[in-house]
Amino acid sequence: MKLYDSYGPNPYTVRLFVLERSGISLEVQPVDILNLENRRPPYTSGVNPRGELPALTLDNGTVITEITAICEYLDEIATAGTTLIGTNAEERAQTRMWTRRVYLDICHNFVNWWRNGDDAADFYRGYRIPNPSARDTEKLITNQALNRLDADLEGKTFICGDRLTMADIVLFGFINVMLPVVPWLNPPGRLNVAAWFSRMSNRTHSANALQPFPEGAFSG
Repeated sequence: MKLYDSYGPNPYTVRLFVLERSGISLEVQPVDILNLENRRPPYTSGVNPRGELPALTLDNGTVITEITAICEYLDEIATAGTTLIGTNAEERAQTRMWTRRVYLDICHNFVNWWRNGDDAADFYRGYRIPNPSARDTEKLITNQALNRLDADLEGKTFICGDRLTMADIVLFGFINVMLPVVPWLNPPGRLNVAAWFSRMSNRTHSANALQPFPEGAFSG
């Protein structure tokens, strides 16, 4: 089983999931996203024609992309640690509900806000066409969703209560990586979001996952 790893919020989220979940062994293949290795063969012809990262190739050749699909697969095959999806149908449903909410309402919008700016146009070098006129709406939608989340987090340690789940890892993974280029994401006035972000930041693996995994065999 091989994980194609690189920089950015998506690879960071999967690395953080692997470290928090534990009991996962895989081979790691770094991909140089900064020099567009992910946009040309052999990556596009042999792994993911969409050019997106990360990707997980199973021993039988099946390729899994999309971070939530990768994380759910790894959660099921882990040989140790504690599930980050849920131990029963209700917990799994709550995790998936909140993961979808935080990704669609928050992460998707603030990432697009950055993608529609000048810095992203230079980074993608023509592989994405920016739409600067959308940025005001994307920022507004993100802030509205973060305001709702601030209320939803009242009295909770994590998004699903006392359980650390994929929802926390996805939201934190995206905010933590993108905060330097989207500085309006975590104002101190959202007390519950700020406290949650601080708790997540203080977890050992949050720092350990910042760099891509080394090439070769990895056990977490």
